[in-house]
Amino acid sequence: MKNLWTKRNIMDYLSHPDESLDKNYSPIRQKYRKELRRMDKETKAQGGVVDWNYILNDFM
Repeated sequence: MKNLWTKRNIMDYLSHPDESLDKNYSPIRQKYRKELRRMDKETKAQGGVVDWNYILNDFM
């Protein structure tokens, strides 16, 4: 998933994180959204927080 960490995918996930909305996207984008959601939930389960602002502004 080399295109997972694009600004478009992250902003899209953050604006509509609900899994029920995945059906509105192409199969490839659905995979990206699923992976971002998995990482987000995994991090939260460990007591952490994903710093999306850092990823969007400083990492890219």
